[in-house]
Amino acid sequence: MALRLAVLLVLVTASVATAENVTRQALARVRLTTDPKIPVGCTTLGTIKDDSLRDLRRKVVRMGGDTALLSFPPEDLERMNAVVFRCPPAAAAAPSVPPPSGAPPPPPPPGSAPAPR
Repeated sequence: MALRLAVLLVLVTASVATAENVTRQALARVRLTTDPKIPVGCTTLGTIKDDSLRDLRRKVVRMGGDTALLSFPPEDLERMNAVVFRCPPAAAAAPSVPPPSGAPPPPPPPGSAPAPR
């Protein structure tokens, strides 16, 4: 009986630790932005508000979202409003940054240049 109880305790502890890791990973993937261009093409899930960034992230995850467009009401500067979105995997990834306009183009691959005359 004691062995069964020990095994049950280990299984429960392991499943709780796994659930905490999954939740922590989901919270870490939430993208917070004030740029309205970021969630273009994403599905709007709803709106939330809170005065804690951690709680706001939890609410985004609970709604099934991965991106939140933040705004800050001028009458209550401690409060955050957010529109929650679920974005396709490519849109949720970090945006690619184009090279600076003054950067030279990369060299052509070897053997692709025309032969000298």
